[in-house]
Amino acid sequence: VVQSMIGRRTVDLALQGAGLVTSSDPAECQRYMASIWPGFETAFKCVWADNADICSIQYSGTPALKTDFTRTGKRTIKGALMDGYHSMVRYYLNNFADGFRQDAFNLFLGD
Repeated sequence: VVQSMIGRRTVDLALQGAGLVTSSDPAECQRYMASIWPGFETAFKCVWADNADICSIQYSGTPALKTDFTRTGKRTIKGALMDGYHSMVRYYLNNFADGFRQDAFNLFLGD
């Protein structure tokens, strides 16, 4: 969640650096992006959450937690239940089924 906010702020700073937006007000950056690409906010949030899911699957074997908040800006009951499910799957994988993954990480990192 925090990383998506940092990423969104980076987009704002890039717009300012390119001279497309003169104010440092995030609302002005949002208005500018909405004027040239009305679906930017939704696309940004979905791409960010999809990337988080892929990175998390690579590392932990399950999608990222709290992506419902990243996608929509609010927590949902379904999202909380899915986070609980993914946490249980992570617990199982980490404690009973994932030794080979950790061995591979250790091999590549030289540990």
